[in-house]
Amino acid sequence: MSKQTLNLSVEKHIKERAKKIAKSRGISVSKLFEEAVQQVEEPEIEFTPKPGSAVERIMNAIPESEKLEEYDYDKLKEEALREKYDF
Repeated sequence: MSKQTLNLSVEKHIKERAKKIAKSRGISVSKLFEEAVQQVEEPEIEFTPKPGSAVERIMNAIPESEKLEEYDYDKLKEEALREKYDF
């Protein structure tokens, strides 16, 4: 990924604090900002398929009792392969 410039306007005491924190960690203020943003969790976005799409038809074909809220793709794949190849 390429780096891009971002200009921020902050209170002077925040600027000085950021510089002090970055220096104590041995990183730049830019890196400090990157790390801070990466630590913020993004809200989960619920997927809604377009009406009439193939995805919507497939989703509606699966009974609610069989839909998973959370899943581990690798685990499900392994289970399917074990079942398919009987090992």
